[in-house]
Amino acid sequence: MVRACIERYNELSGALDDYQQAHGELLGLRSNAAKDTLVQQMIASLRRTEYIRFLDHKVHSPRRSDPHDAMFDPLIAAHMLRNEGHLDEAVWHVFLATQFGKHAVDGWKLCANIFGSFGQGPIWTKEEYAKRPLEFETMLNENSQYLQVAERAGRYSNHRQYVSRKPDNISKTFREAYVWLFQYGSFADHVRDVHRRQGQEPAGAFDELYHSMRTVHSYGRLGAFDFLTMIGKLELAPILPGSTYLVGATGPLRGARLLFHGATDFPIKERELQIHFDRLDDFLNIGKQPLEDSVCNWQKNPEKFVHFRG
Repeated sequence: MVRACIERYNELSGALDDYQQAHGELLGLRSNAAKDTLVQQMIASLRRTEYIRFLDHKVHSPRRSDPHDAMFDPLIAAHMLRNEGHLDEAVWHVFLATQFGKHAVDGWKLCANIFGSFGQGPIWTKEEYAKRPLEFETMLNENSQYLQVAERAGRYSNHRQYVSRKPDNISKTFREAYVWLFQYGSFADHVRDVHRRQGQEPAGAFDELYHSMRTVHSYGRLGAFDFLTMIGKLELAPILPGSTYLVGATGPLRGARLLFHGATDFPIKERELQIHFDRLDDFLNIGKQPLEDSVCNWQKNPEKFVHFRG
């Protein structure tokens, strides 16, 4: 490990020791290998989070915005659009990135194909979609046979692997997401409406948006959490998760049970476990999303580090 990684490793390892001194033993870390693996997963999750911060220090090619180009990246495109003042279009690109995800092998292929009409029609920007959503649905139906062939259309990321490829389901998600995002005119107006009712505390605003977004088709706990944390990272809204939102989770919940109680199926109420999990982040101060992500990945192979990319 390079020096910066060694320093971060030692800092996190020491913080876990301090937490156990203050709050009791983390039973999932009884072996040195388990602790080592968890710390490495935390570092990997932090790197994925910090990647967004480094976008400000790079010059990006306009090819990043073109779904017909191999360089297409909807998150970099969102960053560029934000800097150009096209905030709603930037939010729409974050939705696209979250909806399809970046697959470990295929990259953004599925997102690019649907966003770019499989190279045979319009590019479905926010404004283009708003003008003719029925044509978007027609495009999906015309390409239905390709959508069902993962090697041709591209694959969802790991976080979205159970989302349907059927045109009707994708169309429903787009319709409901568009209404949810822009129901007050702009996404900024949506956030301002939340602030009027909840105040301007970032975690409180995140919480209301999180619970309301879960009404969007195919956007359960993980979809809403991933979308809103990315909106916050890109500074498209002043929001920040104040919880890891374990209730209703799968991998993170198994990981938290293993970490605190030594077994992925330990019988404990989800809300009670979430209190302990959130307190751990308050102690480590790495962020709710990196903690949730790292523990989810750790529980898959708790004594051997495996790098997860998508």
